[in-house]
Amino acid sequence: MTGLSAIISWACRLAIVFTSICIITTSTCYAHSPSPLPVNTRETHASWKPLVDYPAGPIHEHACVTLSATQIAVIGGVLQTGAVLSSIYIYDIPRNTWTKVASLPVTINHANAAAVSGKIYVLGGMTGSSWAGTPKCWVYDPITDKWTSIPSMPAGEARGSAVVGLYNNTIWLASGKTGSGGTSVTTVSAYDTVAGQWLTSLPEQARNIPEGRDHGGGGIVGTKFYQMGGSLGPISNRKDTVFVLDLDDLKSGWMTRGGRMPTPRRGFASAVVGTKVYTFGGEGNPDPASNGVFKEVEVYDTESDTWASLPAMRIPRHGSCAVAVNGSVYIPGGGTASGTPATAAFDSFTP
Repeated sequence: MTGLSAIISWACRLAIVFTSICIITTSTCYAHSPSPLPVNTRETHASWKPLVDYPAGPIHEHACVTLSATQIAVIGGVLQTGAVLSSIYIYDIPRNTWTKVASLPVTINHANAAAVSGKIYVLGGMTGSSWAGTPKCWVYDPITDKWTSIPSMPAGEARGSAVVGLYNNTIWLASGKTGSGGTSVTTVSAYDTVAGQWLTSLPEQARNIPEGRDHGGGGIVGTKFYQMGGSLGPISNRKDTVFVLDLDDLKSGWMTRGGRMPTPRRGFASAVVGTKVYTFGGEGNPDPASNGVFKEVEVYDTESDTWASLPAMRIPRHGSCAVAVNGSVYIPGGGTASGTPATAAFDSFTP
């Protein structure tokens, strides 16, 4: 039995040594041979969370802004009934509650909106039952609960559905549409919120994106202003392009990046988190079972110029808006099919 015990003991030692060698060898192989990430990959760690419904009811073609670290605001929009709104609701994130504040002086949809220093700026949009593009602009002060008129957009630049970004207290607008049934434009505008005036002497190279777009997405990351996707003319003419302008080098003009949207679409919501632009849903899906709406969620990495797919929307929709607060993205309402069908559902998305 003693000899047998010795043999078993040596066998166990050999097994442990062999296993250790395998583990070390395997670890070394992984350390020196990492698998490269593909250009278009799929991430599954993100999550959706339903929140309290939007109080005005099923809505689409509205705008939203991040008002503070705990609040977002939703501006105007179109109800499922077709009525255009002037209402403004503020959502309190910790409390998961909505509060109605002073309405805009006009009904508005496709508003170009941004928040600066705790105030809401609405720079044009589409107004009235005809959805005509308006050059009129306003600012809302939560302390006084009042809207004040500010200088109108420069002549010929009235539109809604522009991509909006904020840089050094200046609100930038790119692309858009002159009104319902109107023209997709290349126009770029900038409003200095400190001086209270529009910048009318931008270098020629910065004044227009390379091709007309409306219902696109994007935003500002660092010094770069991104305009992505949208359509040129009809809904079916969906685009996948990514245009970029360096706001610290305006004379270099707009450039087209190589990383194209995996799913060409318009009417999607978008938000910037860190160095990435997240895109949600959209309009123009040719699949008959989709009701014309996309469910896709895709993220653009501005540093690597690549896209990745993320978990699909809980409720596919278009004509919504998205804002980022503390790393999460908030998406209220949206159209659930082409035309007027809409939802009051409100979700947050955490990448």
